[in-house]
Amino acid sequence: MMRIKHNPTSSSSLRYLTEAQTELSRSLARLGSGKRINRASDDPAGLIISEDLRAEIAGVKQAIDNTEVSMTVVQTAEGALGEVSDLLINLRQLAVAAANSATNDFTALTALQNEIQTALENIDRITRQTRFGNKPLLDGSQGVNGVGNNDNIIFMGASAKTMASPVEGYSIEVTKLPKKAIFVTEFDDEIAEGLRISLEEEDGNLIEVSTPEGGTAVNFMSRLEQAIKDATLNLDVSYEKEESQLKISHKEFGQIKGFTITSFKDDVITGEQGVPKLFLGTDIEGSLEGERAEGDGQVLKGNRDNFMTADLRVAYMGEQMGEVGRITLSQNAMQFQIGSHPGDQVGVALDSTHSTRLARGIDNQSGFGSLAEVNVFTPQAAEDTIRLVNEANDQLLSLRGKLGAMQKHALESNMATLRITQENMIAAESVIRDSDLAEEVANYTKHLILTEAAAAASAQTNRMDPDVLRLLINHR
Repeated sequence: MMRIKHNPTSSSSLRYLTEAQTELSRSLARLGSGKRINRASDDPAGLIISEDLRAEIAGVKQAIDNTEVSMTVVQTAEGALGEVSDLLINLRQLAVAAANSATNDFTALTALQNEIQTALENIDRITRQTRFGNKPLLDGSQGVNGVGNNDNIIFMGASAKTMASPVEGYSIEVTKLPKKAIFVTEFDDEIAEGLRISLEEEDGNLIEVSTPEGGTAVNFMSRLEQAIKDATLNLDVSYEKEESQLKISHKEFGQIKGFTITSFKDDVITGEQGVPKLFLGTDIEGSLEGERAEGDGQVLKGNRDNFMTADLRVAYMGEQMGEVGRITLSQNAMQFQIGSHPGDQVGVALDSTHSTRLARGIDNQSGFGSLAEVNVFTPQAAEDTIRLVNEANDQLLSLRGKLGAMQKHALESNMATLRITQENMIAAESVIRDSDLAEEVANYTKHLILTEAAAAASAQTNRMDPDVLRLLINHR
């Protein structure tokens, strides 16, 4: 078909040429940028998905950086706690040395006390100076702080899960008072003669005491007291000669604080010869702000699933039951953002390691309120110092264990998970957005050929009108 006014064939070839050039431009853009999607029109749905993935990848990368920094914070705190633990071990050694009253005079005790005081000052110095940047770590400002409304309520600790209290504080209700393991029995010279007993503490520490034929109750008591002192059993003994009564009691409250007595003389002390008899104390029972609490000696600890008082530990030193007081809490636990979404946080409460905050709420005959108050000038004070140092060391070990578990099971595990997540998300984003260079080279070659063919065809179609004109001229 040949026309003069219009050239449909030329228009068609031009259209194909335009389409081929457009596709050729897109192939060049994809080859040059390495991306399959360079503008929204390339793939609107793919663009939305890939942009979301890019934002998520950036968040995961920052979460990895956050986790790495968080681990350095934990390691800084744990390293300082290790130094405090070493000082506490030295303190215990000094207190044990002071408890050897048979060899110590006032000068020796003074020297030991000076060393103890120096160790306590160094504990306080580490507490003040341990920082990450300008942020103090061990002064209690990165933990939970609490104060009771009377002298019988002592704040022992809490965790990042514990909620800050209202202004009036959390109520503390006691339904059962704690007791020490106590054994009381009739005891006189007749019972003491030829008596042999073994006494074992809950930790397996064992002593054996006996008196020969003709031995007296006073003689037996002297041997028993010396054996308990030499073995550093956590027990008190007393003998009322006028009432012919022997009393053995544990120094600490609680169901796990007990002792076993075995008598090897028939029908005395425990009754049946050679049969151990166990004596246990009882734990405090009660609630915190109406929520469940477990007792451990004199300490009430909020159940970990409690909404408000999870992991809150409060010691009660009084002798009343019912609502015994209130405790006010402020929550300043450190929160680490280790994920890319709101709520992807883990928290840790760093308790103060100041000597005035260690070993609080420990019942002792010397009246020491905390580790800062200890001295070793009397045998009883030296024994109580050992007890308080043991408790302070337990607190430190608990905190170090908490930090170690957090680093291993939360931070390091999270780091591995984040790296895997980042790898998979980058791969997914690449599939959606990046160019397949082999495919694009093939497309480029195809569109280049089509462009050249369309251009040649367009040139040929443009010759059709002159050919028609020549036919008309020749016909005339």
